[in-house]
Amino acid sequence: MSTIADSPFKAISILYRKSHIWLNNSCARYDLTAAQAVVILIVCDFKTLTQDEITKRLSLDKSVIAKTVNKLEETGFLVREQNPKDKRTYNILPTEKAWQVYPFIQQQIDDGLAQMTQRMSEAEKQEFIRLLMLAAETTLAQEE
Repeated sequence: MSTIADSPFKAISILYRKSHIWLNNSCARYDLTAAQAVVILIVCDFKTLTQDEITKRLSLDKSVIAKTVNKLEETGFLVREQNPKDKRTYNILPTEKAWQVYPFIQQQIDDGLAQMTQRMSEAEKQEFIRLLMLAAETTLAQEE
Protein backbone atom coordinates (compact mmCIF):
# COMPACT_ATOMS: atom_id res chain seq x y z
CA MET A 1 0.00 0.00 0.00
CA SER A 2 1.33 3.43 -0.92
CA THR A 3 1.76 6.20 1.57
CA ILE A 4 0.37 9.70 1.20
CA ALA A 5 3.28 11.26 3.08
CA ASP A 6 4.95 12.23 -0.21
CA SER A 7 1.94 14.27 -1.38
CA PRO A 8 0.52 17.05 0.83
CA PHE A 9 -2.08 17.90 -1.81
CA LYS A 10 -3.33 14.32 -1.82
CA ALA A 11 -3.48 14.43 1.99
CA ILE A 12 -5.60 17.61 1.87
CA SER A 13 -7.92 15.95 -0.64
CA ILE A 14 -8.33 12.89 1.60
CA LEU A 15 -9.03 15.04 4.68
CA TYR A 16 -11.62 17.08 2.77
CA ARG A 17 -13.35 14.02 1.36
CA LYS A 18 -13.36 12.07 4.63
CA SER A 19 -14.55 15.05 6.69
CA HIS A 20 -17.47 15.54 4.29
CA ILE A 21 -18.34 11.84 4.43
CA TRP A 22 -18.33 11.94 8.25
CA LEU A 23 -20.45 15.10 8.31
CA ASN A 24 -22.85 13.77 5.64
CA ASN A 25 -23.35 10.55 7.61
CA SER A 26 -23.88 12.20 10.97
CA CYS A 27 -26.17 14.98 9.69
CA ALA A 28 -28.38 12.59 7.71
CA ARG A 29 -30.58 12.18 10.82
CA TYR A 30 -31.61 15.84 10.30
CA ASP A 31 -31.93 15.41 6.52
CA LEU A 32 -28.92 17.67 6.04
CA THR A 33 -25.90 17.29 3.79
CA ALA A 34 -22.41 18.34 4.87
CA ALA A 35 -22.66 21.42 2.62
CA GLN A 36 -25.97 22.44 4.20
CA ALA A 37 -24.59 21.86 7.69
CA VAL A 38 -21.62 24.14 6.98
CA VAL A 39 -23.93 26.91 5.73
CA ILE A 40 -26.07 26.59 8.88
CA LEU A 41 -22.89 26.71 10.97
CA ILE A 42 -21.60 29.91 9.38
CA VAL A 43 -24.97 31.68 9.40
CA CYS A 44 -25.43 30.85 13.09
CA ASP A 45 -21.84 31.92 13.82
CA PHE A 46 -22.49 35.38 12.33
CA LYS A 47 -26.24 35.60 13.20
CA THR A 48 -26.96 37.23 9.83
CA LEU A 49 -25.14 37.24 6.49
CA THR A 50 -25.98 38.14 2.93
CA GLN A 51 -25.76 35.39 0.33
CA ASP A 52 -22.63 37.08 -1.09
CA GLU A 53 -21.01 37.08 2.35
CA ILE A 54 -21.71 33.36 2.72
CA THR A 55 -20.17 32.77 -0.71
CA LYS A 56 -17.04 34.75 0.18
CA ARG A 57 -16.60 33.24 3.64
CA LEU A 58 -16.90 29.68 2.33
CA SER A 59 -15.11 30.43 -0.95
CA LEU A 60 -17.68 28.50 -2.95
CA ASP A 61 -19.44 29.13 -6.23
CA LYS A 62 -22.40 31.54 -6.04
CA SER A 63 -24.77 29.04 -7.67
CA VAL A 64 -23.86 26.35 -5.13
CA ILE A 65 -24.58 28.71 -2.23
CA ALA A 66 -27.82 29.89 -3.88
CA LYS A 67 -29.09 26.31 -4.22
CA THR A 68 -28.02 25.42 -0.68
CA VAL A 69 -29.63 28.53 0.85
CA ASN A 70 -32.84 27.92 -1.14
CA LYS A 71 -33.03 24.33 0.11
CA LEU A 72 -32.37 25.40 3.71
CA GLU A 73 -35.07 28.04 3.41
CA GLU A 74 -37.52 25.46 2.01
CA THR A 75 -36.78 23.09 4.88
CA GLY A 76 -37.14 25.79 7.53
CA PHE A 77 -33.53 26.22 8.65
CA LEU A 78 -32.99 29.72 7.22
CA VAL A 79 -35.08 32.78 6.40
CA ARG A 80 -34.45 35.75 4.12
CA GLU A 81 -35.18 39.32 5.11
CA GLN A 82 -34.72 42.32 2.89
CA ASN A 83 -31.59 44.25 3.81
CA PRO A 84 -32.73 47.65 5.13
CA LYS A 85 -29.63 49.38 3.71
CA ASP A 86 -29.79 47.78 0.26
CA LYS A 87 -33.25 46.78 -1.01
CA ARG A 88 -31.66 44.57 -3.72
CA THR A 89 -29.98 42.36 -1.11
CA TYR A 90 -31.39 39.88 1.39
CA ASN A 91 -30.03 39.02 4.79
CA ILE A 92 -29.96 35.30 5.56
CA LEU A 93 -30.82 34.45 9.17
CA PRO A 94 -31.04 31.18 11.11
CA THR A 95 -34.43 29.99 12.34
CA GLU A 96 -35.11 28.28 15.66
CA LYS A 97 -34.74 24.97 13.78
CA ALA A 98 -31.19 25.99 12.76
CA TRP A 99 -30.32 27.04 16.31
CA GLN A 100 -31.53 23.65 17.57
CA VAL A 101 -29.21 21.73 15.21
CA TYR A 102 -26.27 24.16 15.53
CA PRO A 103 -24.66 22.58 18.66
CA PHE A 104 -24.96 19.14 17.04
CA ILE A 105 -23.17 20.35 13.89
CA GLN A 106 -20.43 21.96 15.98
CA GLN A 107 -19.99 18.68 17.87
CA GLN A 108 -19.78 16.68 14.64
CA ILE A 109 -17.05 18.98 13.34
CA ASP A 110 -15.16 18.67 16.63
CA ASP A 111 -15.55 14.88 16.45
CA GLY A 112 -14.25 14.84 12.87
CA LEU A 113 -11.22 16.87 13.86
CA ALA A 114 -10.64 14.51 16.78
CA GLN A 115 -10.74 11.54 14.37
CA MET A 116 -8.19 13.22 12.09
CA THR A 117 -5.83 14.09 14.91
CA GLN A 118 -6.21 11.06 17.21
CA ARG A 119 -2.58 10.01 16.68
CA MET A 120 -1.24 13.51 17.46
CA SER A 121 -0.15 14.92 20.80
CA GLU A 122 -2.09 17.89 22.16
CA ALA A 123 0.71 20.24 21.06
CA GLU A 124 0.67 18.71 17.56
CA LYS A 125 -3.12 19.11 17.35
CA GLN A 126 -2.90 22.79 18.26
CA GLU A 127 -0.09 23.35 15.76
CA PHE A 128 -2.02 21.45 13.07
CA ILE A 129 -5.08 23.64 13.63
CA ARG A 130 -2.96 26.81 13.64
CA LEU A 131 -1.28 25.82 10.37
CA LEU A 132 -4.60 24.86 8.74
CA MET A 133 -6.04 28.26 9.65
CA LEU A 134 -2.95 30.05 8.36
CA ALA A 135 -3.06 28.14 5.05
CA ALA A 136 -6.77 28.88 4.62
CA GLU A 137 -6.35 32.59 5.44
CA THR A 138 -3.40 32.85 3.04
CA THR A 139 -5.34 31.13 0.28
CA LEU A 140 -8.41 33.32 0.74
CA ALA A 141 -6.28 36.50 0.83
CA GLN A 142 -4.98 35.66 -2.66
CA GLU A 143 -8.55 35.90 -4.03
CA GLU A 144 -9.05 39.46 -2.81
